[in-house]
Amino acid sequence: MTAAPYVGFTAATLIVVDLLCNLFGLFPPTHDYGDLDVGWLAAVRTASIHYDRCVQASGEVVQYVRNEDGIRTNFSVQQLLADRGTFKIAATGDSQTDLCAPNSQVHAGILERELNANGVRAIVLPYGVGRYSPLQSYLVFKKVLKKYAPDALVLNFYTGNDFNDLLRVDDRPHFDKSDGRYQIAEPVWYRLDDPRVQQRSRVMFVLRSLANRTGIRNLILRFQFLSKMAAEQGAGLSAVVAYMRDLRKSIEPSVAYQEAFAAQFLNQQLFFHWFPGSRDESVRRVRALMELARTENPNTLLIMSALPSYELVQQRPVDDALMRTIGRLPITYEGGVREEQELYDTLRQLADEYGWLFVDNLTALRGYRGPDRLYNKFDYHLLPVASTIIGRNQAAVLLDHLHSHGTRSRPLEHVTQMKQR
Repeated sequence: MTAAPYVGFTAATLIVVDLLCNLFGLFPPTHDYGDLDVGWLAAVRTASIHYDRCVQASGEVVQYVRNEDGIRTNFSVQQLLADRGTFKIAATGDSQTDLCAPNSQVHAGILERELNANGVRAIVLPYGVGRYSPLQSYLVFKKVLKKYAPDALVLNFYTGNDFNDLLRVDDRPHFDKSDGRYQIAEPVWYRLDDPRVQQRSRVMFVLRSLANRTGIRNLILRFQFLSKMAAEQGAGLSAVVAYMRDLRKSIEPSVAYQEAFAAQFLNQQLFFHWFPGSRDESVRRVRALMELARTENPNTLLIMSALPSYELVQQRPVDDALMRTIGRLPITYEGGVREEQELYDTLRQLADEYGWLFVDNLTALRGYRGPDRLYNKFDYHLLPVASTIIGRNQAAVLLDHLHSHGTRSRPLEHVTQMKQR
């Protein structure tokens, strides 16, 4: 009762201040609105081809070209829509596709170069987005790339965390099971704001910003999701607490990006360890995605390009930082390799079952005997030497398919003319 007048006065003051700010347009909040169709996009649409940039771990700034739709290509929207004779390939994936390197050095650029060098007049349209799930990769193909009438879709599936990403609901469209069938559900907005709701309250904006900066809001929403997952599998809150505790233990201070191992593969392993039924559920969602894509694109060549993690490739010597991190967790290095290998093989099996071509990048990367690293030591993303292997491997699979189906090689003058224009 003593505090009530002070609380009431404070609340009334905030309401009055909020109303006055709205009335006079003072201190407008800056919201980060998501995209209802795919969660978030790689870049906003622009009026012309432009340069984007990223910063490598070394501090080097890399510039690369995006067209008006945000696709990493030198061809404008008008050029691509007008073209009728080129073999177009849409390429989607997460941050292991949208790498911090010039367009010519990422695997999509290598794929395009190899096809043209072997007589196939081709343009690759890469649209990778960090943290995307495979479902988002397919949905952005429908939203951004399909209007160009691509002949093929290369879906780069990163086996280090994409199985887990298919289960996540944070700011992304996701599968939801209803009446025994999977439906695509709308995003649950965590970090981003609902684009359908125009929020004008300055006070609520400040409170929400504070909750986001402290991590409290994300922690609460994450705990709610995990509690639901645990209940569905008959697990208790102890599994939720143990999983979140192990995620904290997976932070490695000696790595520049301290959450690198968790972000790239350990999170998936820990999630499946504490919620074992989620692994089979993720495979069912992969099945649903591949079936959906095949049904909706009967005349498109669908290509599943499996991108293995640093752990699965097992390039020697294994970094000591990884072994120290695993030593603090209820999982093992050998167990992580075995589990991702099984998931990788499952992906190959599903590709065959649903009529997708499968690109086995694991064998190609394990066969590398050069002196350079395949993954960086900052956040364990692919380096250009690995992208070269992957791009050539993708091209070899595609060329073999085209030749075996009687597709004739085409002259390259048309692509040259487009580039000159």
